[in-house]
Amino acid sequence: MKDAVTNVGAFKPTTAVIRAADQEDYIVSSISVRDRLIKTCVASGIKRIIIIAPENDATSRPEKAPYIAYANEKSSTVEHVNTAEDLTISDQKSLLYIEDGFLLHMSLLDDFVTSGAKVLKSPSSPKNIFSRDNFTLQADTTYAVSEIFNGTPFHIFDMKDGRCAEARSRLFKWLSKDSDGFISKTLNRPVSTFFSRFFAEYPIAPAYFTAVTALLAALMTYVLMVGGEAGILWGCILFHVVSVVDGIDGEIARAKFQSSLSGAKLDTTIDMITNILFMGTMSYALWHTYGDAYLTLGIYIVLLALTGVMLMTMLLYFGPGGGRFDILAETIRAQYTTRPFLLKIFNFCNYCLKRDAFAFIFAVFGLFGLGKYIPLFLIFGLIVWNLAIITNARSILTAKQAPSET
Repeated sequence: MKDAVTNVGAFKPTTAVIRAADQEDYIVSSISVRDRLIKTCVASGIKRIIIIAPENDATSRPEKAPYIAYANEKSSTVEHVNTAEDLTISDQKSLLYIEDGFLLHMSLLDDFVTSGAKVLKSPSSPKNIFSRDNFTLQADTTYAVSEIFNGTPFHIFDMKDGRCAEARSRLFKWLSKDSDGFISKTLNRPVSTFFSRFFAEYPIAPAYFTAVTALLAALMTYVLMVGGEAGILWGCILFHVVSVVDGIDGEIARAKFQSSLSGAKLDTTIDMITNILFMGTMSYALWHTYGDAYLTLGIYIVLLALTGVMLMTMLLYFGPGGGRFDILAETIRAQYTTRPFLLKIFNFCNYCLKRDAFAFIFAVFGLFGLGKYIPLFLIFGLIVWNLAIITNARSILTAKQAPSET
């Protein structure tokens, strides 16, 4: 999404000035488009946000008192003025000017700031969405190609026609992750976003859906413990259902700017507990159904899983902090950035070993009565995971915590 631009100077905006649009302030997933711009600024670390009233009501609009806006565990002061002449700003070099009326991808502002460009233009109109020049100067300035940051058109949605349904659809298409594997992109994410789009219209905290994931994990555990051969089938299916539902809380959190470090830790903890419960109770179900050989395999599986979890927990605690086990894949991926062939091999192997992939595979195994082969796949995957942790331990310990988690 980042275009190559010539850096025109370091830019760290501390104040954003948003020129409010004349049209209605459209609502997308229970948050107005203008408030989404405000929250985007807050999430990017901009501490002061000033809203200039639309020209058609600048003289009649009553003064609004400043207030504190929150997004992703950050906060900023929001002020309202009637005209641009009412602005009182001492440091003009730290200003970012923003045009209202656009639904924007959550990372677009950060990409613009780090690019060093002076302006981001709308792909569908002559407007400048982000600019380092004030609104009057923008109209009289011709920008060089090296000063323009052209965001991906798909990540910019002009709300001039009030197409809220289309905007909502676009928003939830943005919520996929670069780390999503093939199964997640083609199966899990479409299903989870279907539910996320519905529940995002209501004041329901993401933690409630984390709790639903935990309840489904408990049901999976019960089914595997008491169900025999039928329990193996339904346990595998429920494990895949948990993998799908697990995406809802994160999608709603990102869509409504409610991401938090505590939420990430809780989600990772439940994921790890769910995985270990599946491994342990699946081993118990196979032992109870097919004999003692699966007891030995189950002990190996649980020990390998607990070892990996403890190693990752210790590395995160003494290293970057946070609760993201994804840092292992990010660390390995960073080592292969200059070796594209090895990077492709790693990405393929990583996608195959992600939970969305093996949960789907195990669901297929359960449907076809092949549950007895699951322990062999688990042991292989856990050995690879533990070896990857050990060989990359030093790099993880020295990694810096991602800004979004601070």
